Amino acid sequence: MIARTKVVPPVTPRIIRTSPRQRLTRYGLLFLAFVLVTGIAYETGRRQSSGNAVPTAMQTQASAQRIAELEKQRDSLKQQVVELEHSVKQVTQALAEERVRHRAQARAATSPPPRKAPAPKPRTRATVPAHPTLGLQGIRIGQTDSKNIFQVSFSVINPAGTTDRVTGTIWIAVNGFLDKEPVRLSFKRLSSDRRSYVKMGFNRKQDVAEKIVLPDGFRPKNILIEAKPYGEKYTGTSQKISWTTH
Repeated sequence: MIARTKVVPPVTPRIIRTSPRQRLTRYGLLFLAFVLVTGIAYETGRRQSSGNAVPTAMQTQASAQRIAELEKQRDSLKQQVVELEHSVKQVTQALAEERVRHRAQARAATSPPPRKAPAPKPRTRATVPAHPTLGLQGIRIGQTDSKNIFQVSFSVINPAGTTDRVTGTIWIAVNGFLDKEPVRLSFKRLSSDRRSYVKMGFNRKQDVAEKIVLPDGFRPKNILIEAKPYGEKYTGTSQKISWTTH
């Protein structure tokens, strides 16, 4: 008599995907951690300053070193908060676009065919859009004396023609291949001073010229530039061009 063996099917691991709301929660927790660390650092420095009325030379040196370390941690956390704010804004915008898309699909499924709109009346004078969109002009990649250093120049403009002050951030990234693997290099990795973005502030036009340093063995494919204004009065813009040096 042949004994029967029970075959157990393999267990497939479940992939857990984090939703945009979970990512927003994590960003909020990290921001609260930054505030808590900054407050603790400030209170520690204050207590050390008030508790030692006549510090010795060694205590003074140790306190100075500690303060320098705390200030360095504070600056690093500030930089992370700026980057997280950028990521949170992107996630929030994606959620808003997703809600608008779902509502449009629901209306299209239940509403009757649209009526033919009447011909628009001729305008007597030009009107300014409610939220003017910024523009990018003259993107240029220049070769320098070094094979790994390039000059990236372009202009950000306000096509509405108003004189209002436009402020925000400009983000630069280069897409390419490193060791045959696709890689996106952010401006923080490309800039010599490790900045994450370029500050934006102009009335009509801002000319930008930045040097970027590519790592050895990296083959660039294209460059992406994004202008993101603060507030809701203006709409940001982005442009991607192929990597061509002049």
